[in-house]
Parts: sequence; structure tokens; C-alpha cells
Amino acid sequence: MTEKTLEIAKRIENANNIDIKKTIEKAATAGYLGEEHFYCTVIDESGLAHTVPEILGNMYKSQPLDNLYFDIISKALDHDGIYISLGYCASNLFVPDEECNEIIEYDDYDLDEDEYEYMVEYALITADAVKKFRVYAEEGIAAPKKTDDFGLMINIIDGDYKAYFALRSTDQCMSSFRIMPFALDYQKEHPLSLKNPINQIMIEMIDDVIVLK
Repeated sequence: MTEKTLEIAKRIENANNIDIKKTIEKAATAGYLGEEHFYCTVIDESGLAHTVPEILGNMYKSQPLDNLYFDIISKALDHDGIYISLGYCASNLFVPDEECNEIIEYDDYDLDEDEYEYMVEYALITADAVKKFRVYAEEGIAAPKKTDDFGLMINIIDGDYKAYFALRSTDQCMSSFRIMPFALDYQKEHPLSLKNPINQIMIEMIDDVIVLK
């Protein structure tokens, strides 16, 4: 699966082919963040991200996906970039099996069968699909916090827009957002690893949500 993940990451790197406006509008239909404006945030030079209402001076105000919203997003693309939330993973969210598009059971265990006791289920959600992932906790596969989400970090490099899969992390109050890109260098147990099976499934799901020009 790592090979397929890398193929997707390489293919989407050229963000000139991505219809950013339509991708944001589609992502917002997933509903897991509540407010539509949370689905895209503006990145600053420190790696923190800010909502459009925050940039406009009132971070607690709702902001529709209108011309003003996309004007701010467009300008941010030519500076330090943007982050689009495209997927969510939660272990505390119950989803009936019959409402899932697919149920995936991890099958690449390192320990002996009798060493596993506690099965964990994760709900994985995008605008297009809901899947369930099952893995024994003893395997040590790290999952994101319930206040994290998956998506694309997009910025301009040498005149071309580039996109990378990343995790957006925040606190319970959503007082600040930090964007952290995924990497192959980490072991599969790491929450930012491209070898992590949860991340690999989410990246495949996110690939289906991205709208191309």
C-alpha cells in the first residue's frame, strides 16, 4: 500500500491541476467540522493556520464560502499557502457497519496472535465516503487526535502551485491550527508517517475528493 500512497502523493504534487474552489466547496459537504469556513485555512510563515473570520477580525463569526472568502484564499496561495481539510478519523465515533462504504481490517501484524487483546475501530470520513478501520491496539499504530483532520497543504514554489498531504492539529477550542506534512522517513507507528495504514487509507479516500480542472 505504501507504493500506491507514494504514487498518489507524487501525482497530486502538481497543484496547478487542482480546482481549489470546487475542492473546498466539495470538502465542506462532509460536515465533520460544522462551519464551512473551517475546511480551508490560511497558513502563515510559522506553519500556523488561521481561519478567514480570524483574518477578518472576528474568529468567532461564521463566514460563508462567498467571493470575499475565496479572494482571501486566492491571495494566501501566493504567500505562505493554504490548507484544505478533506478527511477525518475518529475512534470515538460510532458508525454502523451497514452505513460504511468499506470495512478494512489490518492484516500486517508483527506480534503473535495470542499477544493481541484490544481491537480499536476508527471511522474515516470524507465528502465521498465513510469507511471503518479495525486494528489491535497492541500493534501501536498511532491515530490522530479527535481535534485533528487530514488534508492538502498547497503553496507556490518557483511559480508553480505544489500540494502535499498533511495533518492539521488544533486544541479543543480551535484557538490555533498547526499544519504538519506527512513524510516517508517516519516508522509506520508514527502519526505523520506515509507508512501508517490509517494515513494511507485516508490519502486514498482524499484522492477521490480532490476536484481537478
